[in-house]
Amino acid sequence: MEKLVSIIILNWNGMKFTKPCIDSIKKNTKHKRYEIIMVDNGSNGKEILELKAMKGSDLIKELILNSENRGFSGANNQGMAIAKGDYFMLLNNDTIVKPGWLKGLVEVAESDERIGILQPDLPESMDEKQDYCGGYIDSRGTARLTRKEPNAFFQELEQASGAAFLIKRSAFERLGFLDEGFNPIYFEESDYCARARKAGFKVGYTSKSRVIHLVSKCTTGQASRWQYVTVNKNRLRYVLLHFGKAGLLKALFWEALRFIKSIFGRKAHWMLAAYWANAKNLREIIVKRKSYARGNFLLGNG
Repeated sequence: MEKLVSIIILNWNGMKFTKPCIDSIKKNTKHKRYEIIMVDNGSNGKEILELKAMKGSDLIKELILNSENRGFSGANNQGMAIAKGDYFMLLNNDTIVKPGWLKGLVEVAESDERIGILQPDLPESMDEKQDYCGGYIDSRGTARLTRKEPNAFFQELEQASGAAFLIKRSAFERLGFLDEGFNPIYFEESDYCARARKAGFKVGYTSKSRVIHLVSKCTTGQASRWQYVTVNKNRLRYVLLHFGKAGLLKALFWEALRFIKSIFGRKAHWMLAAYWANAKNLREIIVKRKSYARGNFLLGNG
């Protein structure tokens, strides 16, 4: 029997992307056993009516309506909390899936019980050739891309892309939910993949599935200050949670240089805001860091 896949999609005033995404799922999914769980993050009334109509016409299985934006982690956690699948597919609404996408992902994931997280081929336009897949966090705490292997059935990665993120239920049972300390967005998938690898699961990419990503439409229009502070806040949170003692010392050196650069760029006050956000949560970060060191990577919902 086919495995049941719970496809979790978030919407925030983005129906012009959400509708084509769901249409592509209905048209191009050969894997028959799936459910679509839609989580709306506080969209306007018109979009809520559209989502309710989609629920009424069975285009989506479950609909969660939030009165406020709970961010990537919070909203996906809501979806995973009610998901019935053997797999959870966290899928950006600004994506278009291609024929056989889900069947390919499940086939590869089922080939090795140690595979816990898997991403498809994820080019950023309908025509562009994408040379990279997923990535890694370097010693400076900076996110980098990994060059993909041509025609790879499975290529192991440090981290997969959160835009199309397949999680095996056995991994979810070991890891639990996304860390909402990374809200509203950025580095939450990095953290989840780090926890997965430390728990003994493989993270990877496959060319056997293809999803087109229309590139971060959900954050288009966000102010540069908001993005700068949020990226650096979550980057530092990742470093504090997952770098070893030697790595932390090296990262501290690079952080000092980064801060000096922010001074010359007249963004020191933005960087200080990112530092302060982590300082306020330092006790919680230390508790989680110690828990991970003991081999306990399980996080509850909220």
